[in-house]
Order: sequence, then C-alpha cells, then structure tokens
Amino acid sequence: MVAVPRVFIAADIYKKNEIQRIQQELITSLGLDRKNLKLVGQENFHFTFGEINNSMLDTIVTKISEVDFQSFEIKYDMIGAFPNNTCAKVIWIGLDEETKSAFNQMAQIVLSNLADLDIKIEKEIIPHITLFRIRRVALNLNLHNFMSNYTLIDKIDTISVKKSATTTEGPVYENIITVKGK
Repeated sequence: MVAVPRVFIAADIYKKNEIQRIQQELITSLGLDRKNLKLVGQENFHFTFGEINNSMLDTIVTKISEVDFQSFEIKYDMIGAFPNNTCAKVIWIGLDEETKSAFNQMAQIVLSNLADLDIKIEKEIIPHITLFRIRRVALNLNLHNFMSNYTLIDKIDTISVKKSATTTEGPVYENIITVKGK
C-alpha cells in the first residue's frame, strides 16, 4: 500500500537558524534526553494553517494562487506545549499578541478564499512552529520564562501549499505553489 502524501497550507519563515538555536538551547536548559525527542529539522520550520484533501488539490492550488495579502513582521515571544505544559507532547515557539493578531488576519484572508470548498480547517489557529515532539511519556515542563532571554523578529511574506513525503529520516516537504505577499 502506497502512503498518500500529506498536503497542507503553510506560511514560510526566514529565521530558521535562530529558531534551531532556540530549539537546542531549550533542550539543554530543560535537561531533556534527545533519544526521547523527535526534533523538527530547521528546513521544516513553518506555520501551518491546516491539512487539505488531496482530491481537491488542483482547486486549492488555484484558490491559493488568488490570495492577496500584505507581508508583515512577526515577533516570537513564547514557548508553549500541546496539549499543555503539565502534559507536554509537542513543544513549539509562538508569537506575541500583536503579531498573533496580524497572523490570524492573514489566515482569515487565506481561509476565506477556500470557504466554498468545505475544507475542515481548525476554527482557532494558534500560530506556532513545532520545535520537537516528545516520544514516550508526556512531560511536565516549566516553559514560561524561557523566551525572556530572546528577541527574535521574522517576516511572513509567502504562503505555500506543501506536500510532505515520509522518509526514514523524517518528512521532506516540497512546495507545490508559493504565493508572495505585497
């Protein structure tokens, strides 16, 4: 049986080296054992809007190509966990309130272009970049003050439809279409 590739809509970022440095420093400062983690490689750092159905790919690519949005700066200012800090399975870096609002406005522009397609996209997007997943037992982590040592500004100026192929080394992403903001 051939695996169907995962297809999703994402916003690309530039400060991948800096985010990887934060990822590594977070692991070290929390004293985490790397063999219990599944790290996201810097080439795969992005913001995800949601997965899409492969059967609608051509229509979605057309709709995304019509998206008109303004580029904007973002500020990373928090480390968080899903489902929460006391039962952490996914560790992520997120945005300050001002740029979270700008991100969600851009997300609404993207999603409104897809509104007539009956796509199931999360109602509330929590803009984040996954840093790593915890493989076994969920951890209770104190993440609240970690970002106080950092000021990291980035830019969102592209939206992509990406395809993910699973390999033994992890996912490999390919852009199907990329739309540049103004």
